[in-house]
Amino acid sequence: MSYERTIRGLGRPEQAWSTRAQATTDEMLTACADVFAAACRSRPSKKFPRDPTRSPRLLYGRGLGVDEAGGFVRALEHGLIVLAPDGGFQVPGARACSKNLHLVGRNEDHVALHTEVLVHITSYAELVLDHGWEESCLVFDPFVRGAALDLWGFARAADGPWWEGEITFASEAKARVDGPDGLRSLLASLLALSSDPATSASNNHLAKWREIVTLTRDRDINLLLVADGARWWYRVSRHGESALLSDPGS
Repeated sequence: MSYERTIRGLGRPEQAWSTRAQATTDEMLTACADVFAAACRSRPSKKFPRDPTRSPRLLYGRGLGVDEAGGFVRALEHGLIVLAPDGGFQVPGARACSKNLHLVGRNEDHVALHTEVLVHITSYAELVLDHGWEESCLVFDPFVRGAALDLWGFARAADGPWWEGEITFASEAKARVDGPDGLRSLLASLLALSSDPATSASNNHLAKWREIVTLTRDRDINLLLVADGARWWYRVSRHGESALLSDPGS
């Protein structure tokens, strides 16, 4: 799969985007990068010495995919996310969401797209628009201590604190299937840990696995692993002190 244009504003010729959604997403992100960089210059942080001269050049470290751009635009069109001029955003209909959500951030002396955020939004939009989930049952970017996965789905809307209730679904988003921190690498770790909980894995993968095991303490859950161009569904059940991943079609 091809990901076009790594960095904007270098003065070199740029090819047209493949889809209207990519062009629209790029236009919005470029505008966000400009506002974000201007805010850094006007209110520089002592933690970031390059803020006073921060450029609005926008880095796509992993490119911009057709799938993630299309899902992002779709979420905006249906009012599932609200975007601020500097790239901050909220998910107003969700059962809960982090208050610290941003499409772009600092990178050296310029601005970069946060690599997983577009497909994270895409996954949320598909759950609501295509899979029948009520927003009141979905948590976007769980922000309780120790949470490592990107989405939780509850069996029913909250009638008390949002974190109380039966979690029946979880999801993890990666920007790409392959490459550094890709979805395929995560899946390999989860399958290996499912087979042998003593398997060695990265701290990041172990944190996600431990959360999956915790979520299956009292019930089976559905697990969705997503990346640009990939939607991998699994059923996860308790297996002793561990958990067992299985293809829901098997």
